[in-house]
Amino acid sequence: MRRTWYLAGREPLPTGAVLRRDLILHSDGRRQFRRGTPLEELLSQASVPEGLRIPIAVPDAGEIEQHEASLRIARAVAGTGTRFDAPHQGQVTIRAGQFGLVRVDEQGLQRLVRTGAALVATVLDGRVAEEGEVIAIAKAPSLFVRVERLERALAVLAGRSVVHVAPFRRRRVALLAGARVRPAALEVAGRALGQKLARFGARLEEIERLDADDTSVIAQRIAHWVAGGIELVLTAGSIMLDPDDPFLRAMRRLRAERTVHGAPVDPGTMFWVAYRDTVPIFGLASCEMYGRTSVFDLIVPFALADERIDRPLMARLAHGGLLVDTQAARVPPRWRQELETESE
Repeated sequence: MRRTWYLAGREPLPTGAVLRRDLILHSDGRRQFRRGTPLEELLSQASVPEGLRIPIAVPDAGEIEQHEASLRIARAVAGTGTRFDAPHQGQVTIRAGQFGLVRVDEQGLQRLVRTGAALVATVLDGRVAEEGEVIAIAKAPSLFVRVERLERALAVLAGRSVVHVAPFRRRRVALLAGARVRPAALEVAGRALGQKLARFGARLEEIERLDADDTSVIAQRIAHWVAGGIELVLTAGSIMLDPDDPFLRAMRRLRAERTVHGAPVDPGTMFWVAYRDTVPIFGLASCEMYGRTSVFDLIVPFALADERIDRPLMARLAHGGLLVDTQAARVPPRWRQELETESE
């Protein structure tokens, strides 16, 4: 890129030249043109006095201008369930193309940004986004970018996107409560959990309380629900720290794979997850049941989007696991007032 000046009306028009600074034309009613504006566009749209010195940048061979470079970056980082706007002031805005869960490849993002050839910022991994919400931006860091350098930078992604939106697929949910949960408390919990699930288009179809925590009955009830098409099972009343807990023994009887035993999240450390075939089963502690913001709010979007919940995921979510500080950043703006009410 060559930085120079153009004398309006006295020199040939340089190919590909753009403004390298903002320009205010007093001769045209203080009309402002932003840096990056093509010189040809400026001259065709404005009344430019002859001889005016205009600060411009001219591309060298093998370079492309910022808007085109930013578009190439956006196309490389934006995956399924996304869309993006036309470049504006050198930047491309990436939006959710559908209601869903935003997944961010943090390692791929870091590798790309470390090249110095691309500026990409995203929302948090695990953010719930409504259609049209901004979830990332992509921008080239200079007015002109060498194509060869940009291609080398994008190659670190190995063809994998950095950000995509997974739709909420699971709809049918059931809740099984043990004898430790009082009937009145279960009624409150059912309303609170049902309201939260409804935000994602899911419904709490079954609620049942056991008179006694019998391992075989727990296993039978869960197996019956899964066979009948229930896609997420919530359990309440287990004691995760007790190795002989009937709910945990029921998981062994079901040959369910336990993938999470305790969460690096507060509130909600005594949370567990198991899988009966492909159906997730949550072990909820009391703090997750009655409307308070907790690990349930953090994890249920992953389950409903059919994303695997396991130790690697929980390890990533440990950074930001203090939900009183971080959960508001993971939900759509119109949910945040409700979230504040729940936390009181």
